[in-house]
Amino acid sequence: MYRKKPERRSTAWTRLTGTLVVVAVYAALIAGILPLAPDSAARDLRLALVGCTVVCVLMWVTASVRAPRTDPVVLDKAGQRKRRPSRILRILLALAVPLASGAALVQAVGPDGEQGRWVSEVYAAGGGTYEVPVDKVLDEPRPTGVNINDVDEYAADVAVTLRYDDGARSVTVRGATTVGRTVAGDTVAVVYAPGDPGLGARHNDSGFFSSGFALIWIWALTLFAGVFAASVLAEDSTANRNGIRSVRRFEPRVHGTVALILSAGVCLLLPGAFFHTSTWAGWLLALAAASTPWLALAWVAKQA
Repeated sequence: MYRKKPERRSTAWTRLTGTLVVVAVYAALIAGILPLAPDSAARDLRLALVGCTVVCVLMWVTASVRAPRTDPVVLDKAGQRKRRPSRILRILLALAVPLASGAALVQAVGPDGEQGRWVSEVYAAGGGTYEVPVDKVLDEPRPTGVNINDVDEYAADVAVTLRYDDGARSVTVRGATTVGRTVAGDTVAVVYAPGDPGLGARHNDSGFFSSGFALIWIWALTLFAGVFAASVLAEDSTANRNGIRSVRRFEPRVHGTVALILSAGVCLLLPGAFFHTSTWAGWLLALAAASTPWLALAWVAKQA
């Protein structure tokens, strides 16, 4: 006869609420890593999904606490049925960690500061980015120092015709960029709200090489880290089985600390979501938030 540490049993409610947690977590992470429009609706969607995740976690904790414990005294060790944790759950956990880091970094991509606040107002008014032809070049085009496919990029003040809800208007756009020397007839990207002329119009300075390129790098690193982590945790080793068991069975010391670490990561992203911080502050906060999923994973591994 031997004794083993009592564990809470897996019940229908713990399995159901645990599944809801996984679904809610992945919904929040996917919404976080996608390049949604920089407006309050996208922010509210992400916060709502985070809130839904918290509710699901609380449901799982409640179901786990109320679940009965196994008998700590085991008479026949050989007769005990060995239940191996699902490999799918280990892979989902492995993918969630880099996905969470990638989602945190994506929050730093896009317009910041005053420009970020203005873009949010434009999107809230139903506006967006539109490609419009140049009617007239108002000053001497100047090179920006960016070279695209061996062609220099130029910036110039241009006059364009924008279609508002109350009619077309000729508007001056400062610092519009084009590939090659700017001439009439070239197409430029302009951000404005057709339903609110009072907001004005500006050149979209968050193009591919300032936002899309960063997104591609973040997605590539997330994919690489996800594949690597999944390949490691997919192995049916004792350490991996113990680690996933410590995640599935609620323990205040393990899950309480993980909740605090991940909550700190979410809080680090709130200033950029509500106040449009400067570029350097936004990236610093995003990098700090991106480290919290890995710190949580390290804590789980240590407690396994």
